[in-house]
Amino acid sequence: MTRHCFITEVKEGKIDEYINFHDNIWPEVCAGLRAAGLVSLHIYRVPGARTLVLNIETAGAIDLAKATGPGSKYRENARCKEWEEMMDADFHGGWTELSEVHSSEKQWNAALQLPMQ
Repeated sequence: MTRHCFITEVKEGKIDEYINFHDNIWPEVCAGLRAAGLVSLHIYRVPGARTLVLNIETAGAIDLAKATGPGSKYRENARCKEWEEMMDADFHGGWTELSEVHSSEKQWNAALQLPMQ
């Protein structure tokens, strides 16, 4: 399993609508993301801000841009394409991937001289 973490800023006055869309996510989007190799997806809000953090776990080392970005098989589905374009245009303008600086699986296991997971 591979983890990815992203950050974005939701446009002013749009956070409640954004959350509502995700509380009522379209089934085609869920099915498309699963088919693209996403195992889990979690979005967190920074308290008192419009900043969101997105954590994605994939079944393996996949290129998320190729799996879900423009021109992907995922976006061949009209509803998935509509969803992604709406999120980018109406709510946040895209996600920025964050760099991992610490992982218990790596640093803790190394410090304890345990096998890497």
